[in-house]
Amino acid sequence: MSRPKRVVLFQPASAGGNFEYVAIPRQGMLFLSGALAQWEGPNIYEREIWFEDRSGLMDPDKDLEGVDILMVTALINEAPRGYQIAKLAKQFHPTLITIGGGPQMSPMAQEAFNYGDFDVIVQREGEDIIGQLSDVLLEHRGSDRDQYLAKVPGISYRKDGGIVQTQRSGLVAPDFVELPDFRSIKDLNSSNPMVGAVIETIRGCTENCTYCQVIQQFLGYRMISRETEFKRLAQLEELAADGLVHTSRNGTFQVFISDDLHAPPKRAVKFRDERFARLEGWKGHTDGMNMICQVRAEVGQDPELISAMQNANIKMVYVGVESDNAENLIAVNKRQEPGQMHKDLHYINDEGLTVVAMTIIGLPFDTEKSIMDLAEWVTTVSKYQTVNFLTPLPATSNWDSLVPLDENGDILEEGVMRPYHLYTGRQFVHQDERWTMQESRDLFDRYSAQLNPVDDVYRRVFRILRTYKLRLAATSRDLSETLAAKLSETTVALKNWSDAASLTGLEFGENLTERVTELIDQIREVSQPLANARKDAADAIGSRVNELSDSLTLLTGPAGNRELALNISGRITELTQLIDDTMTVSTKGGAKK
Repeated sequence: MSRPKRVVLFQPASAGGNFEYVAIPRQGMLFLSGALAQWEGPNIYEREIWFEDRSGLMDPDKDLEGVDILMVTALINEAPRGYQIAKLAKQFHPTLITIGGGPQMSPMAQEAFNYGDFDVIVQREGEDIIGQLSDVLLEHRGSDRDQYLAKVPGISYRKDGGIVQTQRSGLVAPDFVELPDFRSIKDLNSSNPMVGAVIETIRGCTENCTYCQVIQQFLGYRMISRETEFKRLAQLEELAADGLVHTSRNGTFQVFISDDLHAPPKRAVKFRDERFARLEGWKGHTDGMNMICQVRAEVGQDPELISAMQNANIKMVYVGVESDNAENLIAVNKRQEPGQMHKDLHYINDEGLTVVAMTIIGLPFDTEKSIMDLAEWVTTVSKYQTVNFLTPLPATSNWDSLVPLDENGDILEEGVMRPYHLYTGRQFVHQDERWTMQESRDLFDRYSAQLNPVDDVYRRVFRILRTYKLRLAATSRDLSETLAAKLSETTVALKNWSDAASLTGLEFGENLTERVTELIDQIREVSQPLANARKDAADAIGSRVNELSDSLTLLTGPAGNRELALNISGRITELTQLIDDTMTVSTKGGAKK
């Protein structure tokens, strides 16, 4: 018989201040949770996905009580918090199983074991093994565990003072889990929806830029099936209809296409043609969505593809501009030419797409003047911009070739963990003869002051959403109090009527029937506000509904009133159904205004 086990999938709060990270749910934990949901083994996994950016900081002592497995992932500047939570979790709950993974820990398993307290680190993607791995760790806690772990491909674990890494062959199908498990996100409800939805249609990239971690984390360029794309689009529609995605007054909502390269360049002929055909098929499936994706500038040479993107409701594109210096682009293996890129960006703008230009400063051939010139140019070819200093990331060529600094800007001592909280792209974290760490911060500030940062857009969105939530909460409190008062009145009235019925018998039946009819009309008066109320309003009047039911029960009690009860039973049923229906509507759709 299957045994229920509790799993918390944990993502530390973003340390970099990038509002996209807060707005867009990271996909990794959603797919791992989905994999556990569909796994068939000796255990049933009850899952909760804890994004600290949504739900606040975790207290591992209190919040992990009764949890069987904690899974932790982190980006590079979130790693210290991830390590801290894993270590504290083991201290407070020694039998708790801890599993780490993601783009930081996968290539840095030794560091994760040293600074966190993990039983296992998963290498790269893990949907296909997470069920098997969880069962092994739960079922085998003694000396025989290692022999079972050795059979799980693509993991690292400690043994005899060293680390064992098992090998895996092949890649995970990108739709091994068809639908990401949004509904297991902690605190996701109609009063706290996602700012935007997210859909993954491919994994990997057709390029090989030296600074990018994606190439190693997601090998190849793998599309999900066409059928899965439509299922995921339908899932987003359902989430929005249930109030779990913030919807604007005109009924539309934002969708981030989380691909690293949604529309590949024309030279990637096979992938480009397949994406074009799929985009044409999206028409009619994305009518209520405002979509955002990432592309290369070369899409500006492909009018047919741009037209298909717009027909699919893609409104905004993030473009990897990086630099307008040809030598820099060559140095980082970015296959594009500045003059052509300038033309491509102008074409994309002219076609009406909103361009977010992603730039990198501090590249090998940058000077202070060239960086400021880049700011002047990039604002003429894009509406919004992002900026990051060149930052070495694990599994990239820069990780070992650039000399790391400590948080004071001095060369890092051997064996000391890097100051990951500074790996935000806002300063140099490696030695460079051109600028010290502090000088790079000053340069970053001067450069970014010339831009129109896309982060400002997200800040405005969050302010609007926060105001909306506060206003909705106040409205719900007022509505809740009004409904509770109304039902109090009817409860008292019903008790009076039932007392009268027990005294006067059948003679009061006709009058009581009329009074119940009046009651139904009164409830109808508030049924529409109740239908528009949110769940907290419905919960607030729940106890009053129970009192109503108790009062109605009195009418069927005395034997002498049986005929009277039969006479009004239809009215009572109608009243009960009316209350049930309005509460159901408020629970499902109350946040949609």
